[in-house]
Amino acid sequence: MKMGTDMESYWDTEDRNPHPFYDALRARGDVVWDNHIKAWLVTGAAANRAVLMDDSTYIQPYLSMKAGEGYRALRLNNPRSFHFLTGEEHRAMHRWWLMDLLSPQWVAEYMDTVVTPIIGRILSSLEGREEFDIADEYAERIPVAIFADLMDLPDRTTETLARIKKLNDRIADFATIANSLKLEGEPTDELLAVQRSAIAASEELNEMLRPVVEERKERRGEDFVSRLWAGGPALYEDWNSTDVLDASRRLLFAGSDTTTLSIANAFYMLLTDESLLQQVRAGGRPAIAKFVEEVLRLNGSVQFRPRRAMKDVELAGQKIAKGDMVIAVLQAANRDPAHFACPHVVNLDRKAIRAHFAFNVGPRSCPGSNLARAELVESIAQMLNRYTTIRLVNPGEPVLRGFMFRSYRPLHVAVSG
Repeated sequence: MKMGTDMESYWDTEDRNPHPFYDALRARGDVVWDNHIKAWLVTGAAANRAVLMDDSTYIQPYLSMKAGEGYRALRLNNPRSFHFLTGEEHRAMHRWWLMDLLSPQWVAEYMDTVVTPIIGRILSSLEGREEFDIADEYAERIPVAIFADLMDLPDRTTETLARIKKLNDRIADFATIANSLKLEGEPTDELLAVQRSAIAASEELNEMLRPVVEERKERRGEDFVSRLWAGGPALYEDWNSTDVLDASRRLLFAGSDTTTLSIANAFYMLLTDESLLQQVRAGGRPAIAKFVEEVLRLNGSVQFRPRRAMKDVELAGQKIAKGDMVIAVLQAANRDPAHFACPHVVNLDRKAIRAHFAFNVGPRSCPGSNLARAELVESIAQMLNRYTTIRLVNPGEPVLRGFMFRSYRPLHVAVSG
């Protein structure tokens, strides 16, 4: 399809700023066919909402994709994995995570006992240094350390956490190529190698976490694994070790890279706009919380979600056939001028500031959004409180890297005060 940029397909936006492509796409309509990907790209906010709210017409496609076997292996071949559930079974699982496991009340407790002290320790480890990379040496370390504390892992050394992060990154690489439908045609040997690497990483993570899961079955504590054991039987009488291990892995995958990249993007936005930095500093935590919502809207780390149409349907004037792939482009919807006034501009006073798509919407919205927001706010607040001056010292402009998951790198900073 011919666009008003040199990017003719969504795939062309990898490691590039995708917003010129999104804008050119939107000029053609809210729903446009991408002949390279063989999928409908949904850019409009209203059309995205229609897709995401109706998970019976537009289903999660993982088991129906060529990448399905890879997904099954990553999810321990567990038919009760969150990704694979549908209908009321999924609704019940989603409610448990959203309203109990990661409810605002539990997140408030985790803020005091886990999030705040961990971020403080990571920040203290940078003490005495005048320069560091705020993405690699700060943002990268926060979510995985919080995961380890929530799980009460017996081994939380720097080396072990780095290994967990690296393994999770290999799984994220597979998620990117699978969600972007690159395995749906005739995948190259290189793409298939990514899938094999992810499965091997998954197996290693399972071996690291399985002893903890088995121990907490008999010796319960206040940790997240114990809470999974305690609450799961209300959903399934035969709730078992596979379910708990799979759920533990979900906490790691869903809350690790996504939050890391959003923290990095937040600092990129602050450090490339001095007036915004001063506004956020002056406003304290209330301003930081509002700023986080604009980070998520403008530079949320997750770009899109794939779906498959289960029947012939019309969406924003386009006739979509049963079986067609539909890609809800969340970050395009987040800059839809029909939904957001001055969509490319940060506005801390924006009405309904949380009404963005960064955490998805509807029955498959992110159940960890409360925890992610808490980590973002705290990571920014502690850094700004610790240093009176933070400035980029990159040799060049940071580059927006990635495809499904994107962030600005590198972010070398000089600090003082």
